[in-house]
Amino acid sequence: MTRIRVALVLAGIAISALVFHAQAPTSQAAYKFTEVVPGVYSAIGTGTMNVGSNSAVIVNKDDVLIVDSHISPESGRAMLQELKAITDKPVRFLINTHFHYDHTSGNQAFPPGVDIIGHEFTRRKLTGDILEKGMFADLLKGLPKQLDDLKARAASEADAATRMRLDQQVRVQTAFASSLKDLKVTPPNVILDDRMTLYRGDREIRLLYLGHGHTGGDLVVYLPKERVLCSGDLLVNGVANLIDGYVNEWPAALEKLKAIDFVDVIPGHGEPFKGKERADWFQVYLRDLWTQGSALHDQNVPAADAAKRIDMTAHKAHYPTITGLGVNLPAVSRMYEVMDGRADR
Repeated sequence: MTRIRVALVLAGIAISALVFHAQAPTSQAAYKFTEVVPGVYSAIGTGTMNVGSNSAVIVNKDDVLIVDSHISPESGRAMLQELKAITDKPVRFLINTHFHYDHTSGNQAFPPGVDIIGHEFTRRKLTGDILEKGMFADLLKGLPKQLDDLKARAASEADAATRMRLDQQVRVQTAFASSLKDLKVTPPNVILDDRMTLYRGDREIRLLYLGHGHTGGDLVVYLPKERVLCSGDLLVNGVANLIDGYVNEWPAALEKLKAIDFVDVIPGHGEPFKGKERADWFQVYLRDLWTQGSALHDQNVPAADAAKRIDMTAHKAHYPTITGLGVNLPAVSRMYEVMDGRADR
């Protein structure tokens, strides 16, 4: 399982490199702030720094609430610094939508007096052995080789424009690796099991747990007056990372999500979007994946072979990255964990 997780993490870093390629930075700012509705912003990385996830920034009457803290202490500090471009109000709350490192490793950058709010499952994971095993531990182990490989690609690249992009990726990833040296895993200090409501001036902010999905403790942040949903990785633009997911239960969580009266979505990855159709698409995808995976599991087909045989091409219209037969091995390995009762609850 460790080798599988390493492969997924390194693949994720490679995907980040492609994002750097597509978003050639025009300034040194780490974040692009986009106002979705008055006082509510999405914050997406520009490519000058590895920030991992998106944030949502909610500017209230007297204070600010931020959803997710990004991938490193340095990216968390950059958020707090660059936030001054849109508001001089103090940050009072930080929400962790789930425990994954690309959403929580910036927690320590937030000063005393900022309440970090998360689900009980998220706190349990962040106070556990996250540095010894799992996705983040494997990132730390695999990062030196990933950097060496990236440097070698840059050094051997003949095309000047491509080499320039690779050199930029080397600089970004080197800075990212360096920023992890002072990491102190910082769990939420305010916990909820089901729901919590904050009232900040005339703004109502609901924190909702809808059930097992991307992890065992996903929170969404909902603004009923503005009809804005901050969905974390429970719902993103494409196929979410399934390495800690509950593919069989996730559609039910999305069904509860669809019952919420929202228009605008700020996802944990990708650009903001409107409407609920992506939830429909992903429910269909997940149910198909679980049905095929369950049949192969019941036939005692090993996960590695099942990953090659599962056919998700029927969903290509909604997920263009699907190019043919087969799915990500870590997704199948995780489904087998759930089927065998080995997943955390």
